[in-house]
Amino acid sequence: MLRPILDLSVSRHGIQSRRGFLKQLSGGLTAAGVMTLGWRDLMMAQAAELQKQGKSMILLWMDGGPSQFDTFNPKIGSPNQGPATAIDTAVPGLQFADFWPETAKIADRLAVIRSMRTSEAEHDRAITLVRTGYPPNPALRYPTFGSLIARDRENPEFEFPSFVRIGKPRIKTRDVDAGVLGVQYNSFNIDQAGKLPDDVRPRVAEDVLRRRLSLTERFDAEFAAVGAVAAVNEKRSVYDRTSRFVLSPRLNTFQLDNEPDPLRDAYGRTNFGQGCLLARRLVEQGVSFVEVISSGDRNDAGWDTHNNGFRDQPYLCAEVDPALSTLVLDLEERGMLENTLVVWMGEFGRTPKIKADGGRDHYSKGWPVVLAGGGVNAGQVIGATDADGVDVTDRPIGIQDLFVSLCQTMGLDPHEEYVTSDGRPIKLVDGGEAISELFG
Repeated sequence: MLRPILDLSVSRHGIQSRRGFLKQLSGGLTAAGVMTLGWRDLMMAQAAELQKQGKSMILLWMDGGPSQFDTFNPKIGSPNQGPATAIDTAVPGLQFADFWPETAKIADRLAVIRSMRTSEAEHDRAITLVRTGYPPNPALRYPTFGSLIARDRENPEFEFPSFVRIGKPRIKTRDVDAGVLGVQYNSFNIDQAGKLPDDVRPRVAEDVLRRRLSLTERFDAEFAAVGAVAAVNEKRSVYDRTSRFVLSPRLNTFQLDNEPDPLRDAYGRTNFGQGCLLARRLVEQGVSFVEVISSGDRNDAGWDTHNNGFRDQPYLCAEVDPALSTLVLDLEERGMLENTLVVWMGEFGRTPKIKADGGRDHYSKGWPVVLAGGGVNAGQVIGATDADGVDVTDRPIGIQDLFVSLCQTMGLDPHEEYVTSDGRPIKLVDGGEAISELFG
């Protein structure tokens, strides 16, 4: 929930104190300046600042399930390890796989969970579980966490989508969206960082577009009058947000050309690397949830390395390592890390057993998640697996525990209920306990 600013009480339900806002805003503007601005203009001027009052989250999604042995839980000396070696990090005694040299340098800014233990090891079911906090239910489409954040942070005056996704999932049918929350809380999708979809910028003059929107409102009113109020209201909500977005003077936020070349190089000139840079720019503008998908620029398997894992893992890690480390440092240098939670994860890990060609299958018993920022305690490892990486030996953590912790970090009540269109109450998280090591 957004905190008051300029004596203005703000929540997902909207603005509550217009008089206080005008009074205090006028202290920073000339009287003539205030008089030339209408109420809506004043609100638009402050919308981005209001949006920034709540914490944001950047999810770095490793599509396909990354190997724990090749990322943040190497098992040197075990026959299950494979060719990856281990390197020291900025945290004494903590080692990462040697494919992560840049991330190792910022390990003191990270909280590394090594003991995620979940119940699903098939992609579709696992993705649903770890992205919604609920096991798959054919009768109910639970919303992804980004949609829950978008609902909580809803601000009618904010120009940008609250939930933005950068990159494409490898297999669209495995995707998870807003589900029962409705299409207004779906993500705005950008396939390639730095390039807006072709249908975003208006293809007609602004005054022509506004006339067309006005005509649409008349048709909507006629449709609502014959009993379609709910459908019209949902459509208007989408249209209103879309029109504010496409007419926003801040659309250049999605362009990366004005970023310094050395910084773009540091992130990595891959779609994922530039996606992380764009994520920082969007959070800077007040976007509440940004997801950046890593599916690999070299192959169509992404992190689903059943085959040729020894060949592909180094390339996958090389795309993500500089982007993750630079994102954390970039946020820190701009004073944004404390209010931005960065989460690195996939849907599960990979089997300890190695196939003949260096591949590994799906494994949900002991996989990693990495967090940075958002006020969580950094420079630590939570949980452990045995010497061969077969099972959790210390501090098993379930997906509900992680979701409760994400809610706590983002200022949501995990026990809050929302009501579906058919009147069914659903908790944000059903069960689980906060991961205490992250807080306090």
